[in-house]
Amino acid sequence: MPDIKQIFEHIFTESESGIIVVDTALCLVIWNPWFSKHTGIELDDVEGKSLIDIFPILEKGNVERGIFSAIINGMSSLVSHTLNRKPFPLKKPSGQLIQQQVMIKPIILDNGQRYCLIQVMDVSAGVSREKQLFEQAKRTKAISEKLAQEKERAQVTLDSIVDAVVTTDERGHILSMNPVAEQLIGVFEEDVQHKRLCQFFKLINEKTESAVPCPIAECLRTKNIIVNEKEHILVGISGRYSINDSVSPIIDDDGILLGTVLVFRDVTESRALSAELRWQALHDPLTGLANRRQFESEMKLLLDKAKSDKLQHHLLYLDLDQFKVVNDTCGHDAGDELLKQVTVTLYNQLRKSDVLARLGGDEFGVLLESCDAENALAVANKLRQAVESFRFGWQTHSFKIGVSIGIAEVTGKEDKAAKALSAADAACYVAKQSGRNRVCFHETELSASSAHQQEMRWVSRLQAALDENRFELFLQRIQSVSHQNVPSDHYEVLVRMVDENGEIIPPGAFLPAAERFNLIGSLDTWVIENIFKKLEYLRVIKKYPENLVLSINLSGKSMENVDLLKRISELLDESEFPAKNFCFEVTETAAIANLKQASKFLSSLRSKGCKIALDDFGSGLSSFAYLKELPIDFLKIDGLFVKDIAIDDIDKAFVESINQIGQVMGLETIAEFVENDEIMDILTDIGVNYAQGYGIHKPCAFNMVFPED
Repeated sequence: MPDIKQIFEHIFTESESGIIVVDTALCLVIWNPWFSKHTGIELDDVEGKSLIDIFPILEKGNVERGIFSAIINGMSSLVSHTLNRKPFPLKKPSGQLIQQQVMIKPIILDNGQRYCLIQVMDVSAGVSREKQLFEQAKRTKAISEKLAQEKERAQVTLDSIVDAVVTTDERGHILSMNPVAEQLIGVFEEDVQHKRLCQFFKLINEKTESAVPCPIAECLRTKNIIVNEKEHILVGISGRYSINDSVSPIIDDDGILLGTVLVFRDVTESRALSAELRWQALHDPLTGLANRRQFESEMKLLLDKAKSDKLQHHLLYLDLDQFKVVNDTCGHDAGDELLKQVTVTLYNQLRKSDVLARLGGDEFGVLLESCDAENALAVANKLRQAVESFRFGWQTHSFKIGVSIGIAEVTGKEDKAAKALSAADAACYVAKQSGRNRVCFHETELSASSAHQQEMRWVSRLQAALDENRFELFLQRIQSVSHQNVPSDHYEVLVRMVDENGEIIPPGAFLPAAERFNLIGSLDTWVIENIFKKLEYLRVIKKYPENLVLSINLSGKSMENVDLLKRISELLDESEFPAKNFCFEVTETAAIANLKQASKFLSSLRSKGCKIALDDFGSGLSSFAYLKELPIDFLKIDGLFVKDIAIDDIDKAFVESINQIGQVMGLETIAEFVENDEIMDILTDIGVNYAQGYGIHKPCAFNMVFPED
C-alpha cells in the first residue's frame, strides 16, 4: 500500500500554482510553498489568521465574495485576471506582479465539515502554453497513477482543475474524466468508462476541416509526451471547441506503460481573439481591405513568383481626386463613408484573384497577377471610369470625384516590394500632375529621375523664365449665350511659358511645380502686372474695348498674399481703367480651403469695383450654403459636368440645379468645356448666362485678339 499522504503532500508541495485552504471563518488552514515563495510570507507566521487580515486588499473583492459563496452556498467560481480588481499581492522573483486567475471550490467532507479550496494560477503574458500544458500533464500523471485508490480529497483536487483531464489504460480505454472533460466531449464518465477514448475524442484541422490522428494512439505507440498547440478543433457531442492538448504516458518504475493522461483546454475565445488581432494587423479597419503591410507582403510573394515564371504582372497605384474637398466640406464621417463606397465600386471591377488594398488616406493599390500591359491598362481605365461615374451623396450634398492611376510592371528584378510600389506611385504622381482623373504607365527609362526630381528642375526653369520675362498671355472668349451672334469682349486670361528655344509650354507642365514650390505668387503677380501693361498700350493706341472684361485666375496661396492684394489695389488706383473691367477667378476648392481668408481677400477686390468668379463649381461638391459667405458675381460650372450633358441626364440635372440656384442668388452662370453646338443648345434651354470652351473660341495669344498695330 503506497503512502497516500506522502503522495498528496508531494503534490501539494510541488504544485506550480498557489493552493490555499481556509475554513468557514476564512481563517487560513494551509497554503503551499508556492504561495510563500510569491508573497514572501511563511505559512507558520500566518497559519490560523484571517485571510483578509493577511491580505487586506481582498476585502470586498471578487475573491472574497467567491470564498463566501463557496462556503455558504457550496458554489464554485472562477475569477479571471480581467475581473480580479483586488488580486493577491504576488510577485515573481524579478519583482513583476503576477497576473492571476483564481479558482474557488467548496470542500465538503463526509463528516459535513466545510472548507474552501483556492487555487491561484499565474496567467502572466509570456508564459508558454506548451510549458503550462506539459507541467499540467506531469501533475495529473502523478494523480492518475493510483486514481482508483485515491480518496475524496484527491478527487476534489482533480475536479477543481480548470483544464479537461482524461486518463486511459495501456490500450487507450477511458479510466476517468473530470467534469471539464465531460462538458467539452459531451459525455459522462460512467457512460464511456472502459471504452476507447479515440471514439469520442475526435479532432479536425481548423483550416482544412480534415481529420487529425488521435494523439492518444501516438502517445501509446511512442511512449512520448505529445504536446499540440496547432489549430485543432475538438468535435464533441456537445459542440465544437478550439483546443490545445497534450498527452503524457503513465509509466511505472519498471518502465511498463500503464496508460496515458490527456489534458486539454478550451481556447475557442482566445484563438478567435488571436485570429481577430491577426486580421486587424493586416487589414484596414474602415474598408476591410488589405492594409499596406499585407499588400507589401503579397507583393513580395508576387516578386518571388515573377522571378521564376515568364508571365507579366502589374501593380496599380490609385489616388482619389477631390477627396479632400469632401473631408473639408462635410467632415471625416463623410470622408470615411465615401472611402467605403469607393471600395465597393473598385472591388466590383476586379477579378477574385486580384488584390485590392487601402494603402493610406485616399490611396489604394491593386495587384494584377498574370496580367499583361494591355489588360492592365484596360483594368485601370475600367476602374477610372467606374469612379468617374460614381456619385456620392451626403445629406444635402452631392459629390463627383475622380481617380488618378499609376501602373508599374512587377518584373521580379525589384530588390523589394517598396521599389515596385514607388514606381507605380511615381506614375500616379505624373497622372495627377497631368490633369488628374487619368492613367499613366511608369516608364522604366525614367526610373533614375523621379517625377519629383523632374518637378524640381522646373523650379529653376520657372525662376529663369520669370527673370527673363519669358511668359505670354493668352485669352479665351467667354460668350454670352443670349447673344451668340455678337462676339463678347469677355475673356479668361491664360498664361503660357516660353522655353529657351522659343517653344510654347502649356500650363499643365509648369503650374504644379509653381504651386508646389511657392512660385505661384510671383507668377500671379507677373500675369496681373503684364495685363495692365497690355491694356495701357491699347489705351494709348486707342484700341481699348469699351465693354472689356478680363477674368484673371488667382491661386489659393495668392489669396493669403497681402502684398499681392496691395499691388492689385495700387494698379487699379494708378491706372485709368474701370475696375468693372476686371474679374478675378478663384477655384471652388481653393476658396473653401480657407473660407475666411478668401472672403476677406475677394471682398477687398470687390469693394474696388472688380467682379469675382468662383471657378470649377461642382468639382467636388454641390453645396450652396457657403456661397452666401463669398462675395461673388459669376458661378463657373465645372466642365466635367458640362461636357456630357448631351448624353448624361445626371450631369444635365447637375448643371440645371447649379444654374437655378445661381440665378436665385443673383449670380450669373458660366458653363465651361462647351465643345459643340448641341451642348450650346442645351445650355440655352437651361438658361445659363455664358459659355466657354473650344467649341466657341480656342485660346490664342493676347496680341492676336487685340493686335497692337
